[in-house]
Amino acid sequence: MPHAYSDDALTLARLLQEPAMRRARIHAGRSGAVTRVDWVAPWSVAVQQEDPLGGVLVHVHAAELERDGVTVTRAAERLAARGAAALLVDGYGASAADAVAAVQLPLLTMPDRVPFATLNRLVADLTLARETHVLRYGLSVHRALAELLYRGAELTALCSQMARMSQRPVAVFDSRGQLAALEQQQQRTVEPADLARAFAEQAETLGTPEEPEDLHPRVAPIRLGDRELACVLTPIVLGGRHDGWILLLEESDDPHPHDLAEHRVLVEQAAPIIGTEMLRLRSVQRAKEQARGDFVHGLLHGRFATTDDISARAAHYSFPVRSWFGVVVASGLTTPADADSPSRLLGLATEVARLLPEQERHTQAAMVGDVLVVVREAARRGTMGTPDNATAAVAEYAEALHRYLARRRDQGGRPIRVAYGRPAVGALSIPDSYREARLAHGLQGRLGLGEVCGYQDLRVHAVLEEVAASRTGRSYATDLLAPLREPSSVDLEATVLAYVSAGGNVNAASRDLHIHRNTMLYKLDRASRLLGMDLRKADNQFAVWLAHTLDLLADTAAEVERVVSPV
Repeated sequence: MPHAYSDDALTLARLLQEPAMRRARIHAGRSGAVTRVDWVAPWSVAVQQEDPLGGVLVHVHAAELERDGVTVTRAAERLAARGAAALLVDGYGASAADAVAAVQLPLLTMPDRVPFATLNRLVADLTLARETHVLRYGLSVHRALAELLYRGAELTALCSQMARMSQRPVAVFDSRGQLAALEQQQQRTVEPADLARAFAEQAETLGTPEEPEDLHPRVAPIRLGDRELACVLTPIVLGGRHDGWILLLEESDDPHPHDLAEHRVLVEQAAPIIGTEMLRLRSVQRAKEQARGDFVHGLLHGRFATTDDISARAAHYSFPVRSWFGVVVASGLTTPADADSPSRLLGLATEVARLLPEQERHTQAAMVGDVLVVVREAARRGTMGTPDNATAAVAEYAEALHRYLARRRDQGGRPIRVAYGRPAVGALSIPDSYREARLAHGLQGRLGLGEVCGYQDLRVHAVLEEVAASRTGRSYATDLLAPLREPSSVDLEATVLAYVSAGGNVNAASRDLHIHRNTMLYKLDRASRLLGMDLRKADNQFAVWLAHTLDLLADTAAEVERVVSPV
C-alpha cells in the first residue's frame, strides 16, 4: 500500500503546474503524471552513488549527457534500475527515441534550461507547503475532538464530530470486531447491521489482525450489499494494546485524492482520542461487572440477612427477589493464561448470562475462583411455577451452557463439567441451591456421572448427605474403613471397592484392576480377615459400600462448605 498521505503527495503533474515548468512535457502518459516526487538530485550526484533512488526526480542538462556520451534512453535505463521516480532533461528537444526511454521510467523534457537550485527549491517549497497544510489540518482535528473528550463526550459524540468534519459515515469497531458506534451526518445511507456483517465477512480483505503492525491509516475496498465503496481505516492502539478500528466510508470506490488525504489525517488524529474514550468505557464497564460480581457473591454466600437487604441492591440490577432460582456451576474453562487475563473471565460471565434470551429469565453470573457460577431465574412469581417445571428450566439452561462452553473450549483443554442444584423460592434460598450445585459438581467426576448433572441425579447420595454429616455416619465410615487404610494394607481399599462395584464378581473386578484372578482372591481374603467379615456376603459388601459413600460425601461436603461459607 502507498505511504500515508501519498494520494495527496507532490506529483509530476502538480510540479508541471508551476510557471517555471509549464513548457515541460511528460513522455509517460497519465500514469507518469501521478508519479510521486519526494526530492530532486542532480545527474552528477545520482550517477556517482549506488544508493537507491526511490522517490527521487533526477535533473540533468542535455549538454551533460552529451559530454558523458550517454543517450537519454541509456540514462533512463540506469536510473530505472536504481528505482528513480523520474528523469527531467532540460535544454532538450523531444525526439522519437523518447518513447523508448519513457518505457523505463517517466521522462520529462523541456526546451528551456532550469537551474538545479531553482528546481530543488521549487520541490522543497511545494513539499513543505503540503506538510504545513497537513499539520494545520491535523491540529484542528485534534483540537476539535480533544475538546469534546475534555467535556466528557462519549463515543457517539466523537464519531458524530468526525462525520460532520468529513461529511462521511464514521464507524468504530472494538477489538472483537463488534460495532461500537456508527454516525452519519446526512441521511441514513448505511445500516448498522449491514456494516457489522460486512466488516466481519471482509476482515481479511480489510486487514484487521489482532495485533496490527502498521499504525498508519490505509484505504481498502468494502462491499455493502450490491455497493462497493472505498473506506479509510486505522487501528486504535494505545500503549501497544489493540482496542479496535476506526472506519470512514467514502461515497464511491474511487474517491478524490484530496478527500482521501484529508480523511487519512482525520482518522489518524482521531485514533488516540477515541482510544482514550474506549479505555474509559472499558474501565467503567469493568467496574460495573465487578460490582455485579460482588452482588452475585453476596447472593451465593448468604451475605444478605433479609429480603429488604437484598432488594436495596437488587433494584439496581432489576433482580426479581421472589422468583424461583436455580444455581448452575461449570468448570474446565480456565487456562494458565487466564491468571494474567481476568478480563476474559469477566467477559465470559457476561456472555453466558445472555444465553436463551427468548425465555426472558433473569440471569446473573460470576467467577468464583476458577468455577463459573450462574444464578438462573427458573420461573416468575405468579406464573404457577412448580418444582418440576422449575427444575426442567434449570436443566435446559445447564445443557445450553455446556454446549456453549464446549464450543469455546480450546483443543486439548480440560472437559467442561456443568452441575446444578434444585430450584428454590426467593433470593434468600439461593445459597441452598448453590451448595447443592457445588456438591453435585464435587461428586460428578468421582462417581463418573455425565458432563451435565443435577443434584437430583445423585439419588441415593443425596439421601445419605445428612447421614454423612452426622457424628454417627462419620464414626461408622471411619471405623469400618480404618483397617483397609493401614500403611501395610497397600491397595486393599481399592481392591474391595472394585469388587463391590462389580457386584461381587471376582472375574469382572480382576479385569477392571488388570490383575490375575488368584491375586484378586488373595487380596479379598486378606481384606476379609482385617475387616472381620466375609466380603463374599452381600450384606457385608453393602456395609463397605455404605461406609465408602458416607466417607466420600463427608469429604466432598467439607470441601463445598469451605467454598460456600468462606471464613
